[in-house]
Amino acid sequence: MVFLFFFIAQWNSENIEAKCFRPEAYRQFSRAESTHAYNVLKYDLDVVVPMTERSIQGVNKISCRSTEDGLSTTVLHSYTLSIDSVLVDGVAATFSAAGESLVINLPQTYNMNDSFDIMVGYHGSWSVTYSQTGFVYYPRNYNTNTLHALAYTLGEPWDARRWMPCYDEPYDKADYGCIMSVTVPDTFVVCANGELTGVVNNPNNTKTYTWQEDYPVTTYLMHFGVSNYAEWSDWFYSNSGDTVEIRHFMWPEDSAFSVVSFQYLPDAMYIFDSLYGAYPFDRYGQDVVYPYAWGGMEHQELSTIHRTWLLNQSERGMAHELAHMWWGDMVTCVDFRDIWLNEGYATYSDANYIWYRFGHNDFLSLMASRAQNYFQSDQQWRHPLYDPPLSELFDYGYTYCKASWVMHMLRYLDQDAYYHAIAAYRDSFEYGNASTEDLNAVFSFMYGKDLTWFFDEWVYGQGHPEYRVFWECEPDGNDYETNILIHQLQNNAPVFHMPVEITLHVSGSDTTVTVPVSTAPQNYSITLPDSVTSIEVDPNLWLLKTCQVFVGVDELTTTTPYSGFSFVTNPSRKPVLNVTLNRSTEVKIFVYDVGGRLVSEINGGDRTPGSHEIVINGLRAGVYFCRLKTDREDIARKVIVVD
Repeated sequence: MVFLFFFIAQWNSENIEAKCFRPEAYRQFSRAESTHAYNVLKYDLDVVVPMTERSIQGVNKISCRSTEDGLSTTVLHSYTLSIDSVLVDGVAATFSAAGESLVINLPQTYNMNDSFDIMVGYHGSWSVTYSQTGFVYYPRNYNTNTLHALAYTLGEPWDARRWMPCYDEPYDKADYGCIMSVTVPDTFVVCANGELTGVVNNPNNTKTYTWQEDYPVTTYLMHFGVSNYAEWSDWFYSNSGDTVEIRHFMWPEDSAFSVVSFQYLPDAMYIFDSLYGAYPFDRYGQDVVYPYAWGGMEHQELSTIHRTWLLNQSERGMAHELAHMWWGDMVTCVDFRDIWLNEGYATYSDANYIWYRFGHNDFLSLMASRAQNYFQSDQQWRHPLYDPPLSELFDYGYTYCKASWVMHMLRYLDQDAYYHAIAAYRDSFEYGNASTEDLNAVFSFMYGKDLTWFFDEWVYGQGHPEYRVFWECEPDGNDYETNILIHQLQNNAPVFHMPVEITLHVSGSDTTVTVPVSTAPQNYSITLPDSVTSIEVDPNLWLLKTCQVFVGVDELTTTTPYSGFSFVTNPSRKPVLNVTLNRSTEVKIFVYDVGGRLVSEINGGDRTPGSHEIVINGLRAGVYFCRLKTDREDIARKVIVVD
């Protein structure tokens, strides 16, 4: 019982990765367009890990190339580390450390495309606590299930700086990868990114393991693990004849059972190789750790997984981390405002793996369950998928579940072109970085239509459609006319323009129609030779929505769903109001700054029932309050305007 409780306290089977991030009070997103005057080419690390305490000592050689003329200082990231020395091209350099920044004064200036090496000597030492990030260490018997001492690194989103000085943002990948030489007592085994290129037996009863990753890599995906590991390899053979080694590192006590637990990983690689193109790296692997604050982490070519995944045969979790090799590792989000790209693709991928392994009904059941996870999160804090609040960076309902539904709905919009668009996305950004706008551009091109509306509503906007559908069927000569009225009742969310599939059940056979949605409410009529007995909205589960269906269109025309307004996106550069009216009325909009001063007044004129968009121009960045006035309503809402 103690064993199970300790594992369950760290993660649960529904929240696959169970990643968490507790931001410092001053933390904010570093944006990819921020000034960064050099490009990291390679990291070459040489570290010593004593395995008797939570400490590390090392040297990180960072090869760089200037991206401007007259470069005289560089900034690295370092947090909770002690900096012992800094050399630039072998010359001692002065430096200062404040907060999480390490500012280095270069001994000489460098011009555009000049290369230089920064060598930083450092050390760090911390207490052993239950929940650790950065450099993690637990002694043997830390608890009854810690069978061996272990150490490992854990860097997402910004914790690589806790175990090595580096430029710790995802948009500056080290173009030529990294080398990690890790010295440990000779009873331990080291695993890391890439390929093991050498093991040296040192005279002081230590060994130095050198691992080399040749592909571009970002800092949060760099990783090494140390323990009394047993290891074995499996192999994936692709249809094209490629062979990929899959290496596993686990405690000896788990090695026999791991053969059973890991048996389906080549199948997962097969399905993703088939869907997304050839596996993007030379090898893959997993290192098993415990204790572990998360469920899994997609370190490049070597995913780290919770020991419970091995013991409970969590093939979906392992498929999720494997999918990240394509989406997250090969193509990495530009910065963490776009984290939904990484996690949405991987979460949708593990659902498709379930489809492949167990059938379409299991896939639909999983997607429906994840919709409920999103609805629960949305009730607690509604916000856009893009640029989430920092405390919600790894919120399961949003960053994983809603994001996977966005991928699912992109597929719905053009099922024939979907995987062709994914191939084009891969070809455009492989081994680099991509943003939401990049995904929009590629899919819009491949679908042959502008999808900006979709991303505005589902990624930059917030919420989801809350449909109330009314229908009636009446004789029309020898035929029957069915009228359908689709209302959207969501508040603090845009009108969603997703086409809606509706199945009309008739005696003898069914008819499925796709209703284009251009406004709310949306009316649709269809004439059939038989009477419709019932209808089913979204029968194939393509839409993230809630829905109620009622018989009798007249019922809606004589009742009022609601009047009000919301913002299409909030924050926004140019606020767009979505005003919903249940009757004809005159509309006026008043905008006030935080001091209560009227800064804009818009006469919206006489408006008919339905949904209307009103654009507010000319506002500077800041916080404002918008007030809607009609003959009955007087409603105010806050809006944030950004540059």
